[in-house]
Amino acid sequence: MQSASGRGRSAARGGGLAYKYTDSPRGAGRQGWGCTDKPRQFKKCTDSESGEGCTDSDGVVVGRCSAFCPPNELKLRVRERLLSKYEVGGGGLRPVKEYSRPAAGQASPSSDIVRTPDTLLDCVKYLVMDVLMPRVMVKEEQLDLYDFVFDRLRAVRQDLVVQGVMDNTSMVILSICVRIHLLFGHLLANHPSFSEHINTSHQLDCVKSCLLIPSTHHTNMMESVYLLSNMDSPSAMSWAISQPKLSQQLKLSLAIAHAYEQGNCVRFYRLVSTLPLILLLASAKYCQLMSEHALSVYTKGYKAKNARYPLSHMATLLWLPPSSLSCMLLSKGILVQDEFIWWSASLDDKDTSESTETKSCHHEQICLKVMLLKDQLDLLLLGEREIDQLTEVTIEALSLGVFGV
Repeated sequence: MQSASGRGRSAARGGGLAYKYTDSPRGAGRQGWGCTDKPRQFKKCTDSESGEGCTDSDGVVVGRCSAFCPPNELKLRVRERLLSKYEVGGGGLRPVKEYSRPAAGQASPSSDIVRTPDTLLDCVKYLVMDVLMPRVMVKEEQLDLYDFVFDRLRAVRQDLVVQGVMDNTSMVILSICVRIHLLFGHLLANHPSFSEHINTSHQLDCVKSCLLIPSTHHTNMMESVYLLSNMDSPSAMSWAISQPKLSQQLKLSLAIAHAYEQGNCVRFYRLVSTLPLILLLASAKYCQLMSEHALSVYTKGYKAKNARYPLSHMATLLWLPPSSLSCMLLSKGILVQDEFIWWSASLDDKDTSESTETKSCHHEQICLKVMLLKDQLDLLLLGEREIDQLTEVTIEALSLGVFGV
């Protein structure tokens, strides 16, 4: 994958800074992300001079920079007027290290330009609290804000990779990255300049990296995000089923994935409607796909000439406002009249089954949840409060087997 803006290749693949992984996280993902994957190790570059003074005894770069932007880079960017509008202008804004795509054969980075893990964590929290939160709900700024945060988070992940950090600090940083990608994937879903494919690819790279880190209190959420983002992947399903211990979140995610696999739209939307915001964002793509599948099934099932179905009841089953469902039906050539859906046998199969490129019909439902939590988005993105956990009602339903888990 490649992009003119330089966002094509993920920093999670190592950044190419004269050190390389002995185990590829993407390769592990293609094998189902089994738990047998070993922590990523680095091979020291053959040029001894390039690593002098910047590696430990194991040949891994040790960051020593405690500033958000290394002094040399800051001096260059100030001189060339390359600072972003989100790095100047007061209000507590500070310059943050840019992502730099390294050239092939480039020497390993000096420890003076690699930020320490604690500095990286502070930097990510700064990006959320001081850059994102004051502007994230301003629609006109969302794309520019996303481009800025996307680039700075890639630089953070690059510094993590070259140091081989695989601890709780790395988990916290990567889980924040995942949440940010999920949120912007929703906010910019209908923007013509936004690449959903690139955003999703980086989100999954971060999630898969989280799964290789020893278990922390963020692990359950990341496991569920991984499964709900890959419900159509047999390897993801196999990975989830093979886990030795299933959390309540993963049990619910498995139930949703099974309902999607079986085409059971009623159970699928009943479960999805109970999800906390982060997991709902992860499953948003499949909400649209399931609704299209359900309409295709109903179209064939009610083929009689005078067959009709209450619009409000269908909207309830598909977890949609009647207005959104009506627009979706009309775009597929299905007649809606007098609050009823008329499955006319005179319509061609092509007219009733073809998908059209429209915005997600569940976008409005997800927006409602986002707006309800807009004052707590900072805590949600940072994972500092349990507002993105399952409700007691959902847990009780799971224990009673109400949803067939």
